[in-house]
Amino acid sequence: MKAKPSLEQALCIVALLGIQDRQIPLQSRLVAERLGISTSYLKKIVQKLAGAQIVRTVSGRDGGIVLTKDPQQITLLDVFDAIEGQQSFITNTGLVNKVFGLDHKAEFMRTFQLKNFRDQRPVANVLAVFDQAEALYRKQLASLTIGAVLPTDGRQALQLDWTRWLKR
Repeated sequence: MKAKPSLEQALCIVALLGIQDRQIPLQSRLVAERLGISTSYLKKIVQKLAGAQIVRTVSGRDGGIVLTKDPQQITLLDVFDAIEGQQSFITNTGLVNKVFGLDHKAEFMRTFQLKNFRDQRPVANVLAVFDQAEALYRKQLASLTIGAVLPTDGRQALQLDWTRWLKR
């Protein structure tokens, strides 16, 4: 599985917003400039994050992007699912059974005159390994929140207005 580049960008956006004073929307233009991406590309990422109810946009002169909830309630899995989707890494299409004829074991044994054929279904088991790996991957992402990775002032996550820093 290869993650889209927008996943890293989305994580950075959510982290920026996790530090941003929630009373002050962060201007999209400044976020796009900081990430080195176009505002139209940023808009696509923000739409996915908004669709997952991680962020919302505020229109108007003082508008921008804000988090919809506390960063301690947003997991890496939430951001991953918003960008990558929730579909499985690998889908069992039945091709293994078709190619190896595992659904016709008796016929296979008669054709090749096999008496002690042990079908351990090793090829099909590979798909189960991928399923297990995906479950562990998703569990690990769900175990860490954005709030847990934010910089702190020694006691709590920073809360500041990024605007002044991003405009310099």
